Amino acid sequence: MCGTVNAQVTKGLKAIGMENIQCAQTPETTTVSFENNVYRSTYNGVGKAVDACLKSHTEGNLQLVVLENRMPRLCVSLPDTLTEAYRNGEIGLQQVYERMGISVDTDKAMEALRDAGKEEASSAWKMDLVVYPGLFLENNTFAELYTYAVNLNPAVEMDLWKGGKVTAQVVFPIATNLGGEMKKIRPGIIALSQDVRFRHNLFGKVTVGNFTNNRIGAQVEMKYRSDNGRLELGALLGSTGFSAVTAEDGWYIGTRQRFNAAVTASLYEPHTNIQFDLKASRYVYGDYGVRGDCTRHFGEYAIGLYGIYTNGEINGGFHFAIPLPGKKWSRKGFLRVKPADYFAWAYGMVADGKYIEEQMGRTYNTRPDDNRSSGFYQPDYIRYFLIKELQKEKSK
Repeated sequence: MCGTVNAQVTKGLKAIGMENIQCAQTPETTTVSFENNVYRSTYNGVGKAVDACLKSHTEGNLQLVVLENRMPRLCVSLPDTLTEAYRNGEIGLQQVYERMGISVDTDKAMEALRDAGKEEASSAWKMDLVVYPGLFLENNTFAELYTYAVNLNPAVEMDLWKGGKVTAQVVFPIATNLGGEMKKIRPGIIALSQDVRFRHNLFGKVTVGNFTNNRIGAQVEMKYRSDNGRLELGALLGSTGFSAVTAEDGWYIGTRQRFNAAVTASLYEPHTNIQFDLKASRYVYGDYGVRGDCTRHFGEYAIGLYGIYTNGEINGGFHFAIPLPGKKWSRKGFLRVKPADYFAWAYGMVADGKYIEEQMGRTYNTRPDDNRSSGFYQPDYIRYFLIKELQKEKSK
């Protein structure tokens, strides 16, 4: 059972809508874990949680474990000297943000929570109906646009157990100049995923189901993050078959498996908030290539350019993720209906007909909210925009 101090912390986090809360108390440290499924941005969620804990008058050091799908992502550390100085009015919230520790390493904090007991405000088996907008544009020259599709893609999403999640999406066509499947109501991403976190900042994920770009099968991912989150190294392996809705066979699933794989590296530059990504891949249809991305983070906005070289062909384009209306979506009861948090889109300037005909550089997404803003738990990014948002509020 949590003591009086921990009960105050839990109550404060529940009051702002946090879920999957656990707490543990030692004479030196109060440790609490929570998941933000209410506030759209990762940094806003962290800021609200820190503020709630500071108001709870904890004793000793304070450390917060930030969860995603009930898996630890970050540890926020506030020594007792920092919390006391803030509560005594010696420093402000900006100084707290500047001096608190933020690390990807959660091993010690999770060890402290090992015997913390049952989670409060669990998100397990609660359902979200999320409406995603869909836009497709493609051209075969640099000057002529020739195909488009506008869709609404609602998805039922549910957390199952620790790290487990199920997604079931349907694509409703709104407008298109394409035929065949693009004019039909069809399955989108229908997937079951399991996240795993190992010690020493190693993350794993297995996903099975129906993915984008007419692929169905399974994918395994592994990723390592440095303590400060600036460096990420990863690898993935997928095995998928063809999946499409046809006039003759309905939902057709091919038996031939195609294998794709990639090794990835990512570097975050904190002074400019620019993220550099490099990926060497074997793509779905057997071609090999390299892709580089450069993404600038403007708070919840992410805008980037990319280039790809595969089998002697060059392509490139841009991508972005922009927030949709609604910074906060409280969960009341079993079902919550909400729009997607972000609208994400990528556009490629196709080099020539061969690039299209041989389907070079083809990949797929395994989740509907796959973009560079959603679930972005980068320590420097969170600290920087917490401070910037606070300064913006003071200037009003």
